[in-house]
Amino acid sequence: MRALIARQIYQPAVVLPLLLLMRLMVTLDFNLAQVMFVMLLRGSQHAYQFVARQAVHRERGQAIESIACRHCC
Repeated sequence: MRALIARQIYQPAVVLPLLLLMRLMVTLDFNLAQVMFVMLLRGSQHAYQFVARQAVHRERGQAIESIACRHCC
């Protein structure tokens, strides 16, 4: 288990979200209510953008084959 954790901790998919969360918490002085509010707003923005892009692709006759975030790819 220790080797698995040591191997996975350096993966960008694990480290980058943790760093983003840590930066957000530091900027908001570790106020969990504000952090959750900001995370909910950002999540709703991403969901809205995804739905809007999907609607544009449907109008053009294209289908979205995979869901990928902008930060990882």
